[in-house]
Amino acid sequence: MLMLDQVTVRYGDQVALDLQSKIQIADGDIVGIIGRNGAGKSTLIKALTDQVAYTGQIDKPADIAVHLQENHYPDTVTCQTILEGLLQTTYRRDQKLQALVAFFEFAPLLKRKFQQLSGGQQQRLTIMMVLYQDAALTCFDELSTGLDFETRQQLMGKIKAWYAEKPATILMITHYFDELEALANQLLIIEQGKMLAYGPTTALFQEYVGAAAIIVAAPKLDFVMPVGARQIAGESGTTAIGCDSPTTQQAVIALLNQAGVAFTATRLNLTLIYLNVLALQQTVKAG
Repeated sequence: MLMLDQVTVRYGDQVALDLQSKIQIADGDIVGIIGRNGAGKSTLIKALTDQVAYTGQIDKPADIAVHLQENHYPDTVTCQTILEGLLQTTYRRDQKLQALVAFFEFAPLLKRKFQQLSGGQQQRLTIMMVLYQDAALTCFDELSTGLDFETRQQLMGKIKAWYAEKPATILMITHYFDELEALANQLLIIEQGKMLAYGPTTALFQEYVGAAAIIVAAPKLDFVMPVGARQIAGESGTTAIGCDSPTTQQAVIALLNQAGVAFTATRLNLTLIYLNVLALQQTVKAG
């Protein structure tokens, strides 16, 4: 169990994090943490790992593993030497490390130097060292930033497979919402240091979007919405429609098909959750 209660972090006069509530994260939860740049996401991880001073209460596991946004290793030694040195082990005698290397298909790269690796390969090296710790809580901060789509998908597939049978709790910061849709069962949305929403992804979708939704790749539609459907916040250049039931979604789909309009139907979309949480917050501020 991880619990944060009224956690606040200040950098001088600036309040970087001010959660103003209690957050409880159960063992085995995978929590996606999302928000704009500077929202306080990385500051939260730093508070968890005692890298910054904070007020409030944090109850956490004794062992926490952290994947940082940037990692720097010596360029003059091999990847095997980096693994052995930082993990304080010997590859030839360490079956757990051998299993990780095999799982991430890294054996052919052990004799290379870090600078000779691609971006995805460099990430795999760091991830192996994080996973090796078998920590009760693992924090991933922008795990796949800078990687191409295919490499990101492969990496997320590996992470999902590795944790499939493990009870570890994971906090994951990322700007790629599709990664969280494949991994996370909980979502924490932070804006300007404050928590806007926290809960199961499916529950948040129901609360802020509806039972189902439809996304049309056009900024405007020329038909009347059926009862139970409404336009909601969506990405620029699109029209997003929230539906109060799958039946309503089917009614909207029938209208779109009749009009020959292309669309995407969904019952879980983290981008829609995020945009509609922000839209509600702006409405509350306005008044």
